[in-house]
Amino acid sequence: MKHSFKITFILLLSFFQNCQNSPLSNIHEAETAKVTLVLVTQLGPRSATISWECSSSQPGSVVYGRGGIESASISLENAKIHSMTLQNLESNTDYIASVFCSSDISNLQGVPIAFKTWVSDFPNRTRGLWVVGGIGADANPVSQIDFYDPVTSTWFPAATSIPTPRAFANVVSHKEKIYVIGGLEKQAGVYVASKKTEVYDPYLDQWKTLADMPTANQGGVIASVGEEIFIIAGTTTTDMTTGTVLNTVSRFFPGIGPSGVWQSYVSLTAIFARVDMSGCGLNGSILFTGGRFNADGSAQVTSDGYVPSVNSTTSAGEPSINLARHGSGSACVKPLNSDLFPTDPEWFAVIGGSTGTSTLQPVGSITPSNRTDFSQIGSGAFTIGPILPTSVYYPGTQASYETRKLFVFGGATALNIPSDVVYSIGLQNPIASTWTTETQKMPRARYAHKVIRIDR
Repeated sequence: MKHSFKITFILLLSFFQNCQNSPLSNIHEAETAKVTLVLVTQLGPRSATISWECSSSQPGSVVYGRGGIESASISLENAKIHSMTLQNLESNTDYIASVFCSSDISNLQGVPIAFKTWVSDFPNRTRGLWVVGGIGADANPVSQIDFYDPVTSTWFPAATSIPTPRAFANVVSHKEKIYVIGGLEKQAGVYVASKKTEVYDPYLDQWKTLADMPTANQGGVIASVGEEIFIIAGTTTTDMTTGTVLNTVSRFFPGIGPSGVWQSYVSLTAIFARVDMSGCGLNGSILFTGGRFNADGSAQVTSDGYVPSVNSTTSAGEPSINLARHGSGSACVKPLNSDLFPTDPEWFAVIGGSTGTSTLQPVGSITPSNRTDFSQIGSGAFTIGPILPTSVYYPGTQASYETRKLFVFGGATALNIPSDVVYSIGLQNPIASTWTTETQKMPRARYAHKVIRIDR
């Protein structure tokens, strides 16, 4: 760390020295301001370390605050380079500081620097991938949520645990919190459909139980759109022939009251009566495809989209996937302007799944698939992508925009045989890329889970 800081300091010093025509050069050369360089060398949620260089060996001082001067720190030691750590700051807050090369700041003009404290001790949580729910090797719902930082290829096993372990749950990121809604939970050794709504705040490391759904839902399609969370399709029981949701939209308002408010209403147009479809939210719409038909549990191929703002499915025909299957991993890939590669295409990815038929949940048999489908948004078609090295049912899928990869986590290679293997493929053009088997395996094997990132 010391060598890294020294190199960074030298590079920044060179940059500032070469900016002779910048406004900062006038400040630095002023007689009353003998600071030649200032930078924030370390940030945290409650502290910030500021380092600066003086033109000669002198004492150092810093004043700081949120909107004006609130505190000051003074070093009486003569030195050319000073470093001070400001403590007891508020998290996720903008601050302004001014540094001086003197212990007397009454008649001197300091050199200002602005910074914002981190929202938590774990800023990588916004770039990391959260593996939530599913069924483990013991055939029980997995309570532990494992966290993966793809930038450093580091696993953080059991970062937290779901109060009510569930599989086939509706899991979504909303306002940088993780919502686990519905799914199947085990009661007295038997799977039952759940109404529970539980939310995790990754920054406070706290779980909260919110209002139950009006009716249980498992195997549905969930998305965060605006200020609300929407769930469509799925089933209210473990037998989809008796409980499949028909055109009913479940809408959750997390911000109303202490526990949120649920609302149920009928879509103006028909929504597929299916379970375990692949789906996700993108640009105000909810995309979905595949799944199992409610009448006989057969795998399907057609796609559609639901637009909450008009309470209707899309008028244009959505492209079908190239192989009928259910329980496929899925992800909507949407780069932001703040990402490293903001001009990369948007994709709807459908990975693996089962081509088999079953009306029960969990299913009584599966035929895992290694097929992948990618639809570049706006193209109007799904293109067959590179086949996975292994056929998997119900894997987790999510994008890492920092590493420019799409990851696939686990899934079942045979009935009740979950995998802990991780695959990845390039995001820029996955159709023309190849799958790579990652060296780091999951902390625990699982299937029927979801993988999310909290900033999308």
